[in-house]
Amino acid sequence: MFKKILFLFLISAMLLGAFASCAPDDAPITETTVATEPGDTEPPAPSTLVFADNGETDFIVVRPEKAQGYYLDTASVVYQKLKTLLSESFKLSEDWINPLEPSPEDRHEILLFSTNRAESIQAAADLTFDGYIIRVTEHKVVIVGSNPTACNEALYHFFDFIIPDHTKDGVTALPIGLEVKKEVDASSIDFAEAMRSGKTVCADFEIVFKYPQKDGFTAAQGSATDGKYAYVIMKDSKSESREIDRVVKIDMATWEVVLESETMTLDHANDMTYDPVNNILIVTNMYENLVSIINPEDLTLIEQKKLPYGSWATGYVDGAGQYAFLAYGTPSGLVITDTSFNPIRSSALASSEGYIGQGMDADANFAYVPLSPNAGKSDNVIQIYDIKTGEYLGNVSVATKMESESMFHVGDDFYMHFNNVGSKIAILEFYISFE
Repeated sequence: MFKKILFLFLISAMLLGAFASCAPDDAPITETTVATEPGDTEPPAPSTLVFADNGETDFIVVRPEKAQGYYLDTASVVYQKLKTLLSESFKLSEDWINPLEPSPEDRHEILLFSTNRAESIQAAADLTFDGYIIRVTEHKVVIVGSNPTACNEALYHFFDFIIPDHTKDGVTALPIGLEVKKEVDASSIDFAEAMRSGKTVCADFEIVFKYPQKDGFTAAQGSATDGKYAYVIMKDSKSESREIDRVVKIDMATWEVVLESETMTLDHANDMTYDPVNNILIVTNMYENLVSIINPEDLTLIEQKKLPYGSWATGYVDGAGQYAFLAYGTPSGLVITDTSFNPIRSSALASSEGYIGQGMDADANFAYVPLSPNAGKSDNVIQIYDIKTGEYLGNVSVATKMESESMFHVGDDFYMHFNNVGSKIAILEFYISFE
């Protein structure tokens, strides 16, 4: 009898449980916290990397050993900002590894850009887009970017958000595993906006073409492009009275010379531009106000014209059917003309103490006037002018002592032509300095 009563009780309990499990879906859910008894282990706090502690740190700012231009200068700026903001104990170093010292895997480092550390290499491999990655590991803070603009964005995010958000009571403790990924639009710089707001604009460069001194043609002069070919002028520096020149045509897809002109009397041939409407090259002779018109197909001289003013540089104003000249006489300065060389407007040039005027380039928005170093200067500069108003906006610094001669561009890609043991063409990368 007892077993039968127990069996019925169990069946009843099961049925009640079954009915209870059929409660409506919107029944309230209550969250509870389990109280811990003395001696119980509490959940571990998030693991952090102490970056600075009340003015003390053992972190080293590490940059690539062969860093140049933007990456070299920016590493120094980051180092100084960290010293000022958090600790005088920060150190600055390269990623070179001394074989006599312990391996740096466990060393506390902030890795800037493409260092040889495994953490930098991995972050760079993960950067499959235009932008940046900031990553905190057990021993490292890693910052990589796809270009200077992206690196600037990363560094501003690090100083403006990450450090303040993770600093309390004088201690900056970064969560291990913290990662920030962001795409960055690295489109061309608005020189007017940047310079009017007081920002410093610079340019790194990479040599993409070399043409040697040969046959007595030793001095590189003007340059231009039609978008497919680049054209450079080599001058016979020993020629007397009327100077003798050669025009060299280069395929920009391969950077191979495809044609060299016969000898022409282009005089100093200080600059050259391409007119896409009339398919001609225009050279500023710097002799008796002459300009020379050249056929870009076969590099033959079409004609020479004597203008009522002298000129030493020229560019084509994209989309406007106009030329820009750097002129002397009347008018003078930055002179905009129609394609018959009739002046439309002019404006004064900015002073350039310590630099020597060279050629120029122009697009729909700006005139670019490269100046080579003189009087102890260690860089070239590019003066930037508003092409529509003639307003001088400021200078771009190019950190080289090579003598710039001229500039040209294809879309947003800008090139500088140097006279340096023959002709050298370099592609420029403009950037706003991190400050």
